Amino acid sequence: MESKRERTTRRASFFQRNLLPITIASSVIVSGTVSYFVSHFNTNESIAQAEMKSRVDDMQAESVKTIEKEVPQIISDLDEYDQDLAQLVQQVDWLKQSMTPVRDGLNYINSATLVISGVNSVVSNPILVKMSSSLSSANSTLNEMDAFLFRLEHLSSVKEEMGKTREQINELYESYQTENDPALLLELEHELDTKLVYQIEDVRTATIEARDVLESSKDVIVAANYANSSYQKIKNESGKAIEKLQFWKDGKNENKIDQDEFDRIEKELADSRERLKDLPEEMAERSKETISSINEVKTELQVVRLAEVIQAD
Repeated sequence: MESKRERTTRRASFFQRNLLPITIASSVIVSGTVSYFVSHFNTNESIAQAEMKSRVDDMQAESVKTIEKEVPQIISDLDEYDQDLAQLVQQVDWLKQSMTPVRDGLNYINSATLVISGVNSVVSNPILVKMSSSLSSANSTLNEMDAFLFRLEHLSSVKEEMGKTREQINELYESYQTENDPALLLELEHELDTKLVYQIEDVRTATIEARDVLESSKDVIVAANYANSSYQKIKNESGKAIEKLQFWKDGKNENKIDQDEFDRIEKELADSRERLKDLPEEMAERSKETISSINEVKTELQVVRLAEVIQAD
């Protein structure tokens, strides 16, 4: 069976021999193209006018057939992107909310650790060094996560824009199916512009980042859990001494550390990581196929455009 690449190459070679080169980046200069086409065939008597028209009709029909095959696939792909984006947006929003109690707990333990460290003559414990190391690691990773989450905030707008594009393509294609007029297909070109390709690539990259940030969140939780358990151990072992040092606390801070909350977040993070585990690879494969379909449809639309002009001449 002839591949997309072979078919495109074979048909493009005809245009290279008889018309202007057709590329996605360049537009067809209608008047010049028609003049070139007619002039070229008039000087080659081996190709009669009737044969030329038949050849053009055949090429248009073949292009339309390809478009009819690829456009429904593009619409289907955009539906899947919409579902994946909905999941990504949901996960990002959930993660931002879930990190709030973790951040509060880390800030509280960090404040307590600074006070304890400043009075080693009263409280001296080897666990303190390890706890400080875990706090530093957790805070550093949390800052990296914040940067990731900030970059992923645009996903909601990307989802909205791609959704509008999907609707427009679907409406235009349905109109074509009703009226069966190849000229209607030309309106698809505006919707299949370079912006859509950039959006698809953006989603692919964002999916990788979303998985990475979920993996990083696991490290934050692990470090926060260790710091929390270490702090509680130091507090219990120090007895009244540590209690006397907690003059910086107020009643609100007592609720900053909630191990049950940490455990719940850790479990939900594991579920989230599992849901997104294979999505980046799936997205990479789909984006490659979608972009290939978009480029092929745009190439075939140039053929339809040229055929429409020649037939009207």
